Amino acid sequence: MQHLPEILKIIEGGVKNNATQVASYASLLADKLESEGLQRDAGSIRKKLNSVASPADLTPHAIDSTPLPVDRDSRLTLGDLTLPILENSQVQLNDQVKEKVNEFLEFIKQSHLLTSAGVGITPSMLIYGPPGCGKTQLANNIAAHLQLPLITARCDTLVSSFLGATAKNLRSLFDHAASRPCVLFLDEFDAFAKARDDHHELGELKRVVVSLLQNIDSLPEDTILLAATNHEELLDAAVWRRFAYRIKIPLPNPELRKGLIEQFLGEFQNGGLATLADVAKGMNGAVIKQACQAAIRKAIISGQDNIDNDYLTIKLAQDQYTNIIDDQKMTDEEKVVRLKNLNAKLFTISRLSAMFGMSTGKISKLTSTRGKLNEQ
Repeated sequence: MQHLPEILKIIEGGVKNNATQVASYASLLADKLESEGLQRDAGSIRKKLNSVASPADLTPHAIDSTPLPVDRDSRLTLGDLTLPILENSQVQLNDQVKEKVNEFLEFIKQSHLLTSAGVGITPSMLIYGPPGCGKTQLANNIAAHLQLPLITARCDTLVSSFLGATAKNLRSLFDHAASRPCVLFLDEFDAFAKARDDHHELGELKRVVVSLLQNIDSLPEDTILLAATNHEELLDAAVWRRFAYRIKIPLPNPELRKGLIEQFLGEFQNGGLATLADVAKGMNGAVIKQACQAAIRKAIISGQDNIDNDYLTIKLAQDQYTNIIDDQKMTDEEKVVRLKNLNAKLFTISRLSAMFGMSTGKISKLTSTRGKLNEQ
């Protein structure tokens, strides 16, 4: 039965006397029936909802629908609710990661088959890797593919200075996510999932980990849970076992860097993507995006239809060699010589001139065999 998961959630909500859950999943069922061309059946469900449910329960996919829980003391919400769309949540992944993500999505989309066969699913994924590699973007992409709202936990309000308040906040957020169709996303996961054998942590934070584990264990098997961290080495060992999928997103390889630059530049690209991808070696997607956006802004202000590849190359190079360029102990002349010696192909005389505001003649003299400074 194709819509068995939604029907089971409606029954569960009725048994628990949870009107919000009933209305949320009934509305989701109506949306799915309508997308399949069954407008009359969808209309019958919505008509029944309108006759028995409060208006606040009728739009689970709307931003202003069922209010998110709040911290008791600050009265700030424990999460942010968004409605990701595919056009704005594209993510570049290597083939191995892409295969795992597609499998994860397919299991969720075909959950009715697994449920009918008595085989439960565990729609949970832990995403880890260096900063800026697309972990948050992947969470948005997954929610967009599933056409579900994304509830992103807010660490600043979840973690409270009051004894026991953090555990209560976690429970409130997890209960809310279990009562409605959504994807619950725990970003900066290490903030409340640190190893309990860390002697530098207070007892209260260790109790938070226990509470987190209990909340994950009590989630309905069809509630979708995502978590992301830049510091997987800090996570408690028991946390890893709670996630059916554990995906590492590495720094982008040359092909992915080329795809990222093409994606970020869009209609402003000006060829030479392979060369730009080579310059961006070792960079994460976030840094590459910043450089591309800077190049686009310059093109727009200059009245150009395409970016200046040399300008973008310089921006990428500045990020790539920031340890030298920002070194306060070196003079600009010493930096010019050092950069030229490290990568003569990248740091041409004209690029070094643009970077340091020196004449090409002076750059040429500094980098010539006779004029090179002693780097000792």
